[in-house]
Amino acid sequence: MKQQPKTLLTFIGGVNKDRIGGNCQVIEHTDEKGQTTRIMVDLGSVFTPYETGFTAAYPNVDDYLNRQDFKTKQLHKAIKPVSALFLTHAHEDHIGALVNYVKMGYQLPPIYAGGFTRNFIRLAFAKEGLPLPEITKVKNNELIKIGSNIEVTPVNVSHSVIDSFGFTTLTFANSKPYTAIINNGDFLTDENMPIGSVFNKQSYIETIRKKQAPTTIIELDSTSTADNTHERIGFDQAVENTYNVCMQNLDRKIIISPVISRSLQNIAIDIEVARRLKTKVFLDSYWLQLVKDAMSLSGYKDFDDVVYRGKYQAYMADRSIAKKYIVCAGAFAQGMEDYEQNRSLTENSPIIMSSATKMALDLHPYVRLNKDCLILARQRIIHSINGQTGPKMLQLMANQGAKVVISPNGKQIGDFEEVQMQDSGHINAKDMISFLSDIQEVIPNLKVLPIHGTPEQCLDTQKLAQSLGFDTYMPSNLDSLEVGPNGITNVQIKKPVLSWYAVKTIMPNPYDSRDIPLEGLKEFWEVNENYEPIRKILELDNARRYRPSPKGKGNSIDIDALNELPSKEKITPQSHKASMRKTKKLSKIERFKKRRSNEY
Repeated sequence: MKQQPKTLLTFIGGVNKDRIGGNCQVIEHTDEKGQTTRIMVDLGSVFTPYETGFTAAYPNVDDYLNRQDFKTKQLHKAIKPVSALFLTHAHEDHIGALVNYVKMGYQLPPIYAGGFTRNFIRLAFAKEGLPLPEITKVKNNELIKIGSNIEVTPVNVSHSVIDSFGFTTLTFANSKPYTAIINNGDFLTDENMPIGSVFNKQSYIETIRKKQAPTTIIELDSTSTADNTHERIGFDQAVENTYNVCMQNLDRKIIISPVISRSLQNIAIDIEVARRLKTKVFLDSYWLQLVKDAMSLSGYKDFDDVVYRGKYQAYMADRSIAKKYIVCAGAFAQGMEDYEQNRSLTENSPIIMSSATKMALDLHPYVRLNKDCLILARQRIIHSINGQTGPKMLQLMANQGAKVVISPNGKQIGDFEEVQMQDSGHINAKDMISFLSDIQEVIPNLKVLPIHGTPEQCLDTQKLAQSLGFDTYMPSNLDSLEVGPNGITNVQIKKPVLSWYAVKTIMPNPYDSRDIPLEGLKEFWEVNENYEPIRKILELDNARRYRPSPKGKGNSIDIDALNELPSKEKITPQSHKASMRKTKKLSKIERFKKRRSNEY
């Protein structure tokens, strides 16, 4: 007996009321034989507001992934298990849940991702001493069959991180296309990016033309589609503008550029400027070093001739490098609010902060800001993330004598000189109109769903699409849209309040009675949509960090050997020494001092 086919698109997270992040959705299809297949797209973290006390939150996916209880070892089977997880790109708001979900006992399904995303995740898992997840590297336009009734086709898109993909998902009934759902992740259309594969509009349109169905839905990145966003300048002009700032400040011997660690297309601006200045760049951040290693594993050598290979002290003392160029973590001034709220007197101590924040607070072990320093604040202030801390960090830098030049951000910050030195990694309104107009000629029945943004940002995309005559729907978290040949025929809006899992880092404090290990603890909590605690799930020791090294010496991870490991092979102490604990018993004061001296 035949069954009525059904395709459901459920939004687990990512269309949040106050911040971007936690991106996750499930596509479920039941065919005429009653066979049901599910796939998940992205599993990311939310950048939680400071006042919550949590560092990140992740959508609750208990219905879709099996999970072993940490204490009882009992396996809780998912009631709607997914067969595969597709990852669009390697930013925290799209992949940030993976490591911590495995620590919480979740069992990840087979993963499909681009080469850089795959290698970055494997290195991050190795760092934590966790078994490597099963990840298949995807290629542009290849056909991936999941079960008997879902086909997924990856397509190259451009973004500020390399190897970004969109995914076109076709569901089938009676061997014919039933619905098509296009998820581009975060994307751009208007220029070639300097590293890796790029967006090709002609190839993209040809792909989706071949993969359309009676109803085709496209989900659109809404981060930068407001009418007041800046015109894009492109990579070459960004390099030229940044280089000119450096040349106009030749008396400044130390250039410091705080960045978002995985936004490689923007970091490439610093690399090209450094080449023109005939100098070497130092990557001042564990995550920047990890990104560099993941690039090497992925076959990208773009930074090799410019990045300094030695230690920080040697770089600063090297007289052959007259112009120091430090690319560091800290575009969002991480740790500034913790410091201002005196978190060092609580159990969340010592404070974990970015390199740029340490420089601003005169806490950096190797860099002292003064009149010799030029700060390139190329990443614009994002007011929902660092609207308070970003300007404070830059003012503190200027107070120490550094020259600060910033990218325009819509608000005046002190008397800083403004020069546009990079673009947003997200499509703007002008390019979105052009993009949709071109697709409209190929797929006239296209339906538009704005995603990846606050409700206000998604509304900008909705208005834009409606101005071109598209049917649109504004999804909310936990909405399930039934999609069929006649469009979106049923919207399931009767749902519970979305719950999240959030993580809190607890660091040792010599004045606290708790016996916190040197590496610190992670507490996992179930929280509501306002990030208010419901119950603590578990508490785990952190793994000690070891920087991956191509040579694999000492306690470092041998990334060449990592690349050859079978995808399911567990990292062992014999192969990588990923999580070795101290053997000497230290007093609390000794542990505290050692932590402060060795943390970065």
